[in-house]
Amino acid sequence: MKKLSQLTWIYISIGGFVLFALFFFFIINTGRRIELDISVYFFLIIIIGLVASGFLAGAMKSVSRYENSSSNGKLYLAGPVVIFCIVMYFGYQYRPIEKKSPLSLAVRLTGSQTSYKIPENASVNVVIDLFQQTKNLNSEGIALFTGISNQYKGRKIDLFLNVSGYHPDQEQTYKLSDSSDHTNLIIQLQRDVEITTIQGRLYSAHNKIGIPDAVVRFVGTSYIANTDSLGNFSAKLPVKPGSEIRIIAFKGNKEVYNSLRTVYQDDFLTLTQVE
Repeated sequence: MKKLSQLTWIYISIGGFVLFALFFFFIINTGRRIELDISVYFFLIIIIGLVASGFLAGAMKSVSRYENSSSNGKLYLAGPVVIFCIVMYFGYQYRPIEKKSPLSLAVRLTGSQTSYKIPENASVNVVIDLFQQTKNLNSEGIALFTGISNQYKGRKIDLFLNVSGYHPDQEQTYKLSDSSDHTNLIIQLQRDVEITTIQGRLYSAHNKIGIPDAVVRFVGTSYIANTDSLGNFSAKLPVKPGSEIRIIAFKGNKEVYNSLRTVYQDDFLTLTQVE
């Protein structure tokens, strides 16, 4: 077999280097354009590194080496190892940039009462750092937010509900999912309860003296008031102003008052003992 001349080896080396460089550029460029999976990309880069190292060791008959001194001794790397490390280095530096999808958030409002109906024109305002959006509820009671920056994963969500007649069942701290691109929130609502504040006095019809230590009950509520030493009492009732409510008062085991009364905000009721 005829031995190849040195010039022939030079041509082979140049051709191999050009082919290697073109293929290397093709892999990097293709990986970025078609969003090549990062694991597939590095698999190909390793193959290129091994091929380039093998070519250098065989075709070029390389004996070049890299030498570095340190406090613990000297490191010697033969030419093929250097080439493999260079390929891996540039492959890593020019790796495809992983495109992160924007995040989305679904806020569902539901009522704890069976009679709950989705209020008309209800909306939810969301603030996450610099992201802010307001969305109306759809027919299923859901407000969907999209286009949230991926860098906000795990961040706190500030929620502002515009739902007439309802409020959140309990105060909670909400955060975006730190493991998923989509976050679902379910918020229980309670119907707002109107409060009517009243004051009054329970007294004896016989001598007009207040009846102390009496118990005043308001039928239809769980509220109970006690009279002071002058027969005065106060109450905050979970009813609308103008509502009619039965008031019953007891002194010990004796019923001393029982009547339907209409209550208004900041009203003063005079309860006269039943003789």
